[in-house]
Amino acid sequence: MKRIYRRYLDGCSLAQIKRELEADGVPAASGIRGWTYQVVRNILANERYIGDALLQKTYTTDCISKTVKKNQGDRPMVYVEGNHPAIVSKAMFYQVREEMARRSSKRKVMQKTGKTEQGKYSAKYALSELLVCGECGTPYKRCTWARNGKKRTVWRCVSRLEFGTKYCHDSPSMDEDKLHRAILEGINEFVQAGQGLGDELLNLASIVQQGGSADGIDPLTLRNRLDALTAQQAELLDKVLEDMENEELNAQLKAIMEEKQAILGRLGAIQQDEEQRAGQEARLRELAEWLKQQKSEFAEYDDSITRRYVERITVVDAETVLIKFRYTDVEIDRAVKK
Repeated sequence: MKRIYRRYLDGCSLAQIKRELEADGVPAASGIRGWTYQVVRNILANERYIGDALLQKTYTTDCISKTVKKNQGDRPMVYVEGNHPAIVSKAMFYQVREEMARRSSKRKVMQKTGKTEQGKYSAKYALSELLVCGECGTPYKRCTWARNGKKRTVWRCVSRLEFGTKYCHDSPSMDEDKLHRAILEGINEFVQAGQGLGDELLNLASIVQQGGSADGIDPLTLRNRLDALTAQQAELLDKVLEDMENEELNAQLKAIMEEKQAILGRLGAIQQDEEQRAGQEARLRELAEWLKQQKSEFAEYDDSITRRYVERITVVDAETVLIKFRYTDVEIDRAVKK
């Protein structure tokens, strides 16, 4: 299971992970016929792999039909931490959640139809995610040019490809080999400055870890209030059943249910805030440790390294790119040599 989480964080798509597992003959869990995209996604999103359990995801509607129904808020759910031994760390789990949210939020930046559609995550080339035009902010796209029987791979601004010079006038086409060399030089320069930066990142990770809840309220206080409201609700329900037309009792019951929903919403926001903070802290520590461990420069460009540690690469002009590294204020401009 750790392999699935690690490969996803390496930038692999669900399809790539599925193919790798099948190619290596990794067996799926008992009761599952084989690896599918949904099986891989379920593993990445299941809290059981960090030792926790969300109880009553489904429930039986009645004892006669025994129909099992997905719980869509009809019944209370209970989240139990440390329910069983963990397989993956919470830090890795929250990093995956963060990455899943990032991929699912992608939107197409340019298209001639003018329709708003879900963008597609590209696991094939790291630069499809990172390389943007310095003039118009549009992503670059990988293209293959063929002339006189010779092929040349370049990256071009999507706006220029779709609309010519209507919106973007001067964005250059970038030769892939030269672009890779410039990025490699920038990453190596970042690694060389990494020791002092690593300590700074670890300090920042500690600050992130100590952050408070989403609205400054202790979650335990909210949960205690939720338990008290549930007890009041049960007691009030008995009274309502005895006097269904009592407007005062019905109003009290409605108020309790509304307060419970509000508390559940706040608890959800706090949990989301904690997950984001845990994911950010884990990535900061990972980057710090990676910088400390690098004793030598990289000899070749590597898509996986670029995807993991570079946040954005901006094409300034035909001879310069600006490389922004994740979780830092470090930006390095490198010449794209002819």
